[in-house]
Amino acid sequence: MMRGGYLRAFTDYMRQIPVLSASNVGRIEDATHAAIAARATNPAADVSALEAEIDRLVYALYGLTPAEIRIVEGG
Repeated sequence: MMRGGYLRAFTDYMRQIPVLSASNVGRIEDATHAAIAARATNPAADVSALEAEIDRLVYALYGLTPAEIRIVEGG
């Protein structure tokens, strides 16, 4: 923390943050755009299947276990 409450990021520390390689980014983007388009056309549209697909792809991206998925979903 710097004077005045500002934060300063040092590259030595930033290199330690894991950044995932997203192999399913295209599929996540496609499903997200489809859900947004469906809701733009019809605000009452049921996009639960698309949301479930996005969730599944993100869980796979982060390598979550079934137990971790239950925690994320609040179960």
